Amino acid sequence: MTNKVNKFFLPHYLQLIIAAMAFILPIKSALADIQPRNASLNYSQKSLSNAGNPAAAALIVERKDPHVMTGGAIEIGAGLEYGDFDELFEKLDELANDFRPPSDPDDSELPPLPEQPIRDYTWQDLFREYPELEDRIDVIKGKAVSVAALIALIAAEGYGKAEATSNASFVLNENLYGGTLLMGLAFKGDAKAVGIFEDIEFDSEQAKTALQTIPDFTEDDPMQELDLSGGITLFYNPANKNIKFTIDNDSFLLIKATKISQFSLSFSQKLMEHNEGALYWGVKPSFYRVGLTNVSARIGEVTDSEALFEDIKNADFIYKNGFDVDLGLVWAAPHYQLGASVTNLIEHTYKYPELDQSAFQSVDVLRKIDHHKEFTMQRQIKLEAGIYTAQRHWSLHAEFDANPVEDPMRDRYQWFTLTAGYAADSWWLPSARFGMSRNMAGTKLGYLNAGVTVMKLINIDLAATLDTVTLDGNEMKRGLNIRIGVQFDY
Repeated sequence: MTNKVNKFFLPHYLQLIIAAMAFILPIKSALADIQPRNASLNYSQKSLSNAGNPAAAALIVERKDPHVMTGGAIEIGAGLEYGDFDELFEKLDELANDFRPPSDPDDSELPPLPEQPIRDYTWQDLFREYPELEDRIDVIKGKAVSVAALIALIAAEGYGKAEATSNASFVLNENLYGGTLLMGLAFKGDAKAVGIFEDIEFDSEQAKTALQTIPDFTEDDPMQELDLSGGITLFYNPANKNIKFTIDNDSFLLIKATKISQFSLSFSQKLMEHNEGALYWGVKPSFYRVGLTNVSARIGEVTDSEALFEDIKNADFIYKNGFDVDLGLVWAAPHYQLGASVTNLIEHTYKYPELDQSAFQSVDVLRKIDHHKEFTMQRQIKLEAGIYTAQRHWSLHAEFDANPVEDPMRDRYQWFTLTAGYAADSWWLPSARFGMSRNMAGTKLGYLNAGVTVMKLINIDLAATLDTVTLDGNEMKRGLNIRIGVQFDY
């Protein structure tokens, strides 16, 4: 847990990138889940990437298209994604203030209400507005409802996620037992902030009974703590009649981070040939080194939600090893190709460090903690289809995840991607591609993708959402992803 009060001077979204990039700088390669892995490359280039169909490398090496480098590829990238919640961190800090009791009796005050958005709104003002004590319960109930609504909104949309990636693939042998041997190195660093909240169970009758005791206090009485139910406490100072509402329940802020290193050797080979085309198969066994960590703080203990990202960067990771296998098939004809692959055939599970749950009483919160204790590299079926001209200069390629899966942050994704591209033979004319992709599960966010290949060597790709969110007073895209890489022969 943390109660740090230091402030960063970087925008929140830059802190998220740095939190993820801090994991990756010493590493050589990575995967990505915020944006679909294959959206940034066309059908020919991605076949040599670590995330491509395991069967495709043998096909591309055999074709030896003049516009495709068949030696290897190296790529780095970074991505951001936020929930549909403007000023996320400011709202978290504001909510945290409602969860803290007043530190000084003279500072107790009523948080601003929609009907009276001023900070010096005293109990006397409340008396004048509501002559009957029985009616004052509506104000308390309104505060409880507004806080509960904010809690529900943060729980649904209150997240920030960053990802820094890189990957590298190298063709080791173009004719090993009649097939192609490809080595892949990958690394992915994720960081995500998410609020886990307990519902407020407000009892109007209990609150009314507590409020009816206020006229009995004199100016000489100490500050009073009135239990209004649902974890809501009214701090009332008889000396100056100032009040403040606070909330005490099991709501807390959780920040998770992962480092996933991958080493793979994939073998692909032509299985059969026909007058209409050829069938290729591939297998990719992978070794994983997975590091996980998390930090948390109860909402009332958060004085600066940004400071938790400093904690996650300095947190200790626990590491586990894993092994998995991907399989793939590609049917290639003169003007089209079809493919299917299965990733994470074994489905290995990895556990986060245990959080101290002794202070939590809410069954619902404990259930949500259990949900975030681990993640499984779930099995997924990927389908693809492409059409292209005779020399494959012009192409249209579609990919679809047949089933939704969860990433290490426990976010669901199921990508559909459509990409059109032009691949140039010359060194001076750039190749270009443009497309769209949508997450059919989870966030349901859609991205527009665009990229160029310069001098047949350098790949630059950008993806962004049409949806925007306000952060640090600036309007920006809810999702943004950039990748830069090189491809080469040797």
